[in-house]
Amino acid sequence: MNSTFIWFYAFSLLLLVAVVSAFVVAVASLIATIVRWKSPNRRGHVRRLLISLAAIPVLVGTQQAVQRLVFLPALGRQQMAESNAARAERSADASVVQVGDAAPQFSIATASGAEFTLPATDQVVLINFFATWCGPCLAELPHIDEIWNRLQANENFRLLVIGREETLDSVLEFRDRNDFSFPIAADPDRRIYSLFAEELIPRTIVVSPEGRVVYSKAGFMEEDITELKQVLEQQLNGGR
Repeated sequence: MNSTFIWFYAFSLLLLVAVVSAFVVAVASLIATIVRWKSPNRRGHVRRLLISLAAIPVLVGTQQAVQRLVFLPALGRQQMAESNAARAERSADASVVQVGDAAPQFSIATASGAEFTLPATDQVVLINFFATWCGPCLAELPHIDEIWNRLQANENFRLLVIGREETLDSVLEFRDRNDFSFPIAADPDRRIYSLFAEELIPRTIVVSPEGRVVYSKAGFMEEDITELKQVLEQQLNGGR
């Protein structure tokens, strides 16, 4: 059991003890008030009864507030951190090239007939591997297209989206159907993909002007795009 659960359950147990105690006091005060109604001490019994009755919803409300405002967000952050760590480990295990490694050399013809080669000289290169059947790829690619539309005029930037185990016809049909504009290529026999990884798509890689892999992510989460944009901006600004 992790620390988040431990402290919350301990806190909840303390509040439960307090609620039970307040209930016991309330019942005892009610009985004492009825039995000793004519006694001079009845005001004290009534006061304790009212205080105990008021304390019960306050304590229960406190537990609910702590659960919603503190515990659940903390648990969410912890689960997210654990999920990201597991994801990073799985991605690293399936990767041939890690962040910091020299990018592999390759050459591939794009759908437009141009030759795309790596490494490039003094350019930042963004490569994305996808498949037309891949749901996470379809969620990520609009962001890749937005990056392309924003940076394509920058002579220090290049981008290529590569369809793993796809044909030229299938990637062109996919791009047209989804109204994407980025450069695209097909890798039907995984020749290019296998230089970078053994499995997992989508896979997004950034190569620095020095030919080093500076970003590599497999799978897709929305927060990845923020990190990707930050890496691209840093590299296009000379690594600062």
